[in-house]
Amino acid sequence: MSAFTIVTTSATQGSDAAEVSTLSDDFANESEALGYSRRMAEEMVGMAHQLALDFDYSTVGLYDGDLIDEEVDPTHPAFLGAWVLDEEGVAFVGADEFRDGPDAA
Repeated sequence: MSAFTIVTTSATQGSDAAEVSTLSDDFANESEALGYSRRMAEEMVGMAHQLALDFDYSTVGLYDGDLIDEEVDPTHPAFLGAWVLDEEGVAFVGADEFRDGPDAA
């Protein structure tokens, strides 16, 4: 089993605060961790629709390893990518593309 860390970040429009939570668990492989993190992202979108919340910035980040006691962000070398959430649903963005941002050519 391989350890992976999942970090959820969610902010809603009109709020200056973001909620961040972190969990670390063992998965059979990266594919299983990716599937689990996608389900988390889809559940967050579903809850936002139920509560009539508009996303400002929300992601479910995936990191390789048990990093529960570390400060992690997309610049961390273990960052694999993130599910980016919006009203349309979820889309996975790999680490390089996420770090480059939407303005990269």
